[in-house]
Amino acid sequence: MQYERLVQWAREEWQRRSPDRPYATVWASAECANMIAQNQIKPGRKLRGKARYEGVEPLDCPVVTAINDYSSRGKKTILTAGAGAFAFKFSGDVENERDSQPFEVIYAASYFNDDVQDLTAVAIVPADKLDTWAAFEYTCARVVRPRIRRRRDVYIIGGTDAFFDPTVRWEDVILEEDLKSRILDDIEAFFSSGVDIYRQLRLPPFRKLLLAGVPGTGKTMLCAALAKVAISKGRIVVYVSGADRDGASFEKIQRALQAVTAARYPVLLIVEELDAYLQGDDKARVLNVLDGIESPNNPEGALLLATTNYPEAIDERIAKRPGRLDRIFVIPTIQDETQAEQMLRYYMGEQWKPEHNTVISKLVEQPGAFVREVALQARMLAAHEHRTDVSLEMLEQSVVSLQKQMRAERDFLTRRPISMNNKKKTSLGFND
Repeated sequence: MQYERLVQWAREEWQRRSPDRPYATVWASAECANMIAQNQIKPGRKLRGKARYEGVEPLDCPVVTAINDYSSRGKKTILTAGAGAFAFKFSGDVENERDSQPFEVIYAASYFNDDVQDLTAVAIVPADKLDTWAAFEYTCARVVRPRIRRRRDVYIIGGTDAFFDPTVRWEDVILEEDLKSRILDDIEAFFSSGVDIYRQLRLPPFRKLLLAGVPGTGKTMLCAALAKVAISKGRIVVYVSGADRDGASFEKIQRALQAVTAARYPVLLIVEELDAYLQGDDKARVLNVLDGIESPNNPEGALLLATTNYPEAIDERIAKRPGRLDRIFVIPTIQDETQAEQMLRYYMGEQWKPEHNTVISKLVEQPGAFVREVALQARMLAAHEHRTDVSLEMLEQSVVSLQKQMRAERDFLTRRPISMNNKKKTSLGFND
């Protein structure tokens, strides 16, 4: 195991540097190796117990290859989490002569294995300085966590961008009205009165909703619209993205939970494709969050809004165990011709004609994304022919073309199974 090699090296380094001093070997916070913390926590900073942080010395470690991730903060691209070995240096209690001697902590952080980008960290700490080390770890965590403030856009955790501006209005969401109302009412009831009920029961005010349905039914659009509603009501919205090179990892969810906990306002936390995070060791960690063991404790309330295209991947241990998911809302395909016409009118815009109703019956039981693509393809055909109107023939041609394409895709997928680990990740505001 990698942590055993880290411990062996750290103990040898300790014996070389402080051979006569008693020590404790402890699991350590990976955030101490984060370059954000190392750059922002300056030497001379006072810690709990009247000790002071005096700086860091990078160390050569044969079992760790130093490497860092990077991300954008504002207009800058900066180094963030990473693997490495360090000696963190501290001064003792300057007011107590017997405890005034300087000391250091030997620390090493490494990725656990090649498949999961989770950092494992260990530290060798003087046996009588655990309080100071705990205070330093806490300081690192506070520096590394995103500084959540109320904004007019969405915080993105793990994506290529730092923020996202949701533009989908609630009235633009085309969904069966009763279902649409129940989803919004559940969210609003939690923030208006449910948070107080959780507090009375001495429970962290954390509610969990799941939107389930086949691809293209509009779950992403629904999340974007709910994000816009939340922002309009003064709430913070945090979105966990699987769209970058790291994909879906629990480390992103963990960072998001830290941000939710640190926020001083109600938070809507959005995790699309929850099933992608239920892989390997990460599944147990997600279950701990859903069970409440690692739930964020934001006194103002936090609501998790998750989605899945593959409800069969949300097994009975999650879906049918009370408390893990408070509500599951199934987002269906188009249920009737009234809804189909409403959706087609929306996507045709000013090019809608009454004669287009001829294709309405062919849109029932299709996902909303099918209707959108039908309209877009027909309008593109018209533009290609330099026409300002879309004929019924163009619309019918678009329907037939997309139906053939969908049949071809289904035939291909039935012949070539796709691993859940290789599903394409989506970003808020794009197709689901």
